[in-house]
Amino acid sequence: MTFALSAADVFEAAILLEERGARFYADAAARCTGEAKKLLSGLSSMEKNHAERFRSILEELRTSSSAPEPRPEEAAQYLEALTSDRIFTETISIGAKESYPEILEKAIVVEKNSVFFYTAVKDILSSKMEAKDVDRLIAEEIGHFHALTDALRIRRERNGGA
Repeated sequence: MTFALSAADVFEAAILLEERGARFYADAAARCTGEAKKLLSGLSSMEKNHAERFRSILEELRTSSSAPEPRPEEAAQYLEALTSDRIFTETISIGAKESYPEILEKAIVVEKNSVFFYTAVKDILSSKMEAKDVDRLIAEEIGHFHALTDALRIRRERNGGA
């Protein structure tokens, strides 16, 4: 069965992804100290804030006169399946002995996958106004990507490329 996704559907998926991201970064932060812990804890907090912001946007979409009614349970399951293994894959899980640069590399993959996911979803939306809403999601994920790549670059510069 296929579903036509609305902006509300995309924001429901975004909330799921941001909640997973918050857990991912919190788990990673728990394995680090110093600046690494601060960056990863900050990203976890940002993900939580994004989820809350996306909940607000979703509520706005649902209260607007043109927004569709909430999806049935089958559509919710579809969104869960769509997002469950696309961004937080098995290879992204953080092992007990992973170094900070390895954690950053995995986090960068998560953010790239998120941007690709939201960009692909944007392309299937039918309304230009809805696509603008998805642009907000993409901008947030690109910001995370930049923060992580900067942290990895700084780490490598400090350690002579390692």
